[in-house]
Amino acid sequence: MCGITAIVGPRAKSYADANARMVDAISHRGPDARDAWSLDGCTLGHARLAIIDLTTGAQPMSDISGRWSIAFNGEIYNYPELRDKLEALGHEFRTHSDTEVLIAGYKEWGAAVVDRLRGMFAFALWDAQERALFVARDLFGEKPLYYATTNDGTLLLASELKAIIASGLIDAQLDRDAVDAYLTLGYVPPDRTIYRNIETLPPAHHLTWRDGKIVVTRYWLPKFDTRTISLHDAADELRRLIRQAVERQMTADVPVGAFLSGGLDSSTVVALMQQHSNIPVKTFSVGFGKYINELPYARAVAERYNTEHHEIDLGEPDVATLIQRMARVYDEPFADTSNIPTYLVSEFARRSVKVVLSGDGGDELFGGYWWYPALAKSEKIAAPLAQWAVLRTFSKLMRHRYRPLTIRSHAAGLAARWSDVWTRDIMTQTVFRKHERARLWGSGEVASFEPGGYYKPSSDTHGLNRAFYFDLTSYLPGDILVKVDRAAMAHGLETRAPLLDRDVVEFALSLPETLKVNGTADTKLVLKEACRQFWPESLWNRPKQGFGAPTAAWLAQPAMRPLLDRVFAANSPLRTLLPGVRGDMKNGSDYRAWSLFTLGLWLDAREVKP
Repeated sequence: MCGITAIVGPRAKSYADANARMVDAISHRGPDARDAWSLDGCTLGHARLAIIDLTTGAQPMSDISGRWSIAFNGEIYNYPELRDKLEALGHEFRTHSDTEVLIAGYKEWGAAVVDRLRGMFAFALWDAQERALFVARDLFGEKPLYYATTNDGTLLLASELKAIIASGLIDAQLDRDAVDAYLTLGYVPPDRTIYRNIETLPPAHHLTWRDGKIVVTRYWLPKFDTRTISLHDAADELRRLIRQAVERQMTADVPVGAFLSGGLDSSTVVALMQQHSNIPVKTFSVGFGKYINELPYARAVAERYNTEHHEIDLGEPDVATLIQRMARVYDEPFADTSNIPTYLVSEFARRSVKVVLSGDGGDELFGGYWWYPALAKSEKIAAPLAQWAVLRTFSKLMRHRYRPLTIRSHAAGLAARWSDVWTRDIMTQTVFRKHERARLWGSGEVASFEPGGYYKPSSDTHGLNRAFYFDLTSYLPGDILVKVDRAAMAHGLETRAPLLDRDVVEFALSLPETLKVNGTADTKLVLKEACRQFWPESLWNRPKQGFGAPTAAWLAQPAMRPLLDRVFAANSPLRTLLPGVRGDMKNGSDYRAWSLFTLGLWLDAREVKP
């Protein structure tokens, strides 16, 4: 896990100082070493967090011939098998790193190498002979990657937005359309950035630069190809694949631990880790007193497997200090309140390990979110039977992002308003509706955010799979994985997600939706069948708690009042951008108030052109 940079074009060598500034800006991602190369037509930079091949795995790295050079962020978990195949094909290696295997894989298979990789990755590979750059990103964007083009046509590329800006070669300009998208979802969608003139390489895409021309290609997308399989057989295969993924992802030359929330996903990962380890696995949990406290569940798992368990209860944290820090850690406005707990548990874990495994991806793949049963039920309810009043109640609950009271009534409301389950899924997650955003913008002309083709499944994807598609292409990469990457890498901690192993993912996508969710409160049916044996009985039927924050209590902390007064002041950046924001909105106590507050703090922390 690292941070990478690149500057490409005829004048690249003259921008060596800019590249150095870019690497410095992301040094938190790689505190172990920093280096930069100035090549003819390309500069590469790297901030290293040393995990595999501690002695000979330094980057940037070139192949034996010197033709290909790479800056790589991530881990390729199946690199030993790939290395064996490549050696059999005549490739020679000087190191024991996955980085060199990645170079050789590209030399042998070209862009198709990405389909052979089992891991998380974002890399830039320079071909000195062809004077071309190949860039790629993993399936769900576990590793970030951004790029921009200067006025003279030079390409800049980096792991975080702050590095692009630190180059001094780009005058970042606010994208009002992206702000509208943030107001819709609470995060900037993963196919765009908050700036008009800086782009992101979306997950599961690769980019080629040659002679100043950029071509971006999507190499993978979620494909639901439902097979006929029994719950028992599906559970057996899923258990095998998750076991394989966990074993793969424990590969490291440094100690590996795990986040343990006491939820089904992280508990499964910890159980399988301990089966593959001859020493106690280090596990980490954090609680926040009466508000967020899963410590008893996590402790039960730790005791069952005799892990080396570390837990800390932080009570009521200093949110005023932390929320301002989040405005710097997250380069874009980010409203998910669980970023603060994630940041703190990452800081706690980093005292003991450099790598942790997590349960991320389980909810999106196996139907774990509380809104899925309502969506499943809504598919079976005729619209004329639904009541508009139910929808109004449902919408109010969504704004607080709390668990709804009944499945059937909310399913009826969904069926009454939207015919497509894809749209219903989006609307359950919408923070400000279209007409509400229009009021916030006042007279400003802004294109209302409408999720388009990037997030919309093909017409041959049916039922609840249409909802899964949006969450796999937007919510997971745009919110969940951004949250974890930035929070952990702020402390130089690598996170790995075994449930996002490509083999696990593609098997999960092939399963009938009825093996995941039914129309009652049951979720993750196949995962429970596969992995219940690994959990203490106290976890078998526990409700999903999540890692969200007590928004109302946090906003009411006395130390927050000066910040709220500043953010919602008449001449503040927030109200300048959004004239429809009223000063009395600072007294709000729900997720919508938090979203505006977070946006205002982000604007306060930066000088950007509207």
